Amino acid sequence: MEESQLILHVGLPKGGSSALQTALSQTPELTSGTGRQLRYTALRQAGGQQTLLKGRALSLAARRSAYGYATWPNIRPGDADSPVFDWLPKVMEAGRRDGTVPIASCEGWVNQPDLFAAHLQRWGNPRVEVVAFLRPPVDWMNASYWQWGIWNVPSLDLWLRRGNLPYNFGLDLERWAQIPNLRLRLAGARPDVVQKFSALYDVNLPGASSSNSSSPPALIGFLLRNREFRPSGHDASSEFVVQRWCPPVPGRKLWAVQAAHVWALRQAVARNRAALQRIAAAEELEDIFSDARWQDERLYHSEIRLGPSVLDDRAEMAALHDALCEGATRACVAAGLKVPDWPGCPSAAADLDQWDATLRKPMEALLAADRNLRQSQGASFGAALGQRLGLRLARSVRGALPRIFRGA
Repeated sequence: MEESQLILHVGLPKGGSSALQTALSQTPELTSGTGRQLRYTALRQAGGQQTLLKGRALSLAARRSAYGYATWPNIRPGDADSPVFDWLPKVMEAGRRDGTVPIASCEGWVNQPDLFAAHLQRWGNPRVEVVAFLRPPVDWMNASYWQWGIWNVPSLDLWLRRGNLPYNFGLDLERWAQIPNLRLRLAGARPDVVQKFSALYDVNLPGASSSNSSSPPALIGFLLRNREFRPSGHDASSEFVVQRWCPPVPGRKLWAVQAAHVWALRQAVARNRAALQRIAAAEELEDIFSDARWQDERLYHSEIRLGPSVLDDRAEMAALHDALCEGATRACVAAGLKVPDWPGCPSAAADLDQWDATLRKPMEALLAADRNLRQSQGASFGAALGQRLGLRLARSVRGALPRIFRGA
């Protein structure tokens, strides 16, 4: 079989993508068991300019990011002129020259098969692999609501009615499967996307300590009331910083789904399940549907009976207070900053304004210390690089001096 010239990880959003992108950013050069060389790449956009990242530069960019990873940009619907399509052929050509298979990742590409199909045809339909990790529709809709919906609308009902983010991923992947010379590789997102990617490509990819796991309800409540820390559904950087430094907050995971939502999503579940059955290999279906929530609604009943998550439970807010203080202390020590005196935990009878004022201080200190550390990493790397370049220049000049004098 012809070797693939490109691996595209296309998602899903809220399907372990952040964990995989973090792991690949930390270990961007990989060798498979058969000796195939894989190279993770990313495209950075800043100030109207694009920069292709790989190797150490990519890992540095990931460390400097509040998210902890570097990736490719998303593509607006119908944007056939996206710079992504200018750079991917260059990445493939560089891979052919270097004898490597480049990896490009963006969790939002899954619903853009038609755009990719047109460009792949223009490039002569090179051999490409597309990999995606899936979650059941009801579970995914719950997660997507807390990731994006809650920042725009107050209830899952309204989020579903708006229909801005329907679960059509099985149908999208069916269109990906129709692209000539493309191999589609599918798996379930549970229990560990990084391990599954490693198994798919026979590589040793260490897991990353930081990923976009579900935030505790008390943190989401605090961020909703204090939008300076998370102004929109598209800026989750504060949550990534909290996950990086703070111990987990015990308690129930975020939940919004009620029985009516499960019923409303039944057709989406059936449509996407049928599409996957048409395109996935038997072992892929076994892995995807090993998450029984694809076929058994009873598994949601216990959470539904408990009702939607409470975002201002005082016991959980007290645990969040302790976690933020501990995480901020760790970050301040790591950054070489003085550890402030943290305010004591309010009483259960205290109003939300008092709770928020108490939580705001460790949150501000945590974000500042993390930002300081990320910026200092970049500065130290730049200084070391400049020193190495200076030494190389000095050696070059010293080597040239005898030739200059001889030519005089």
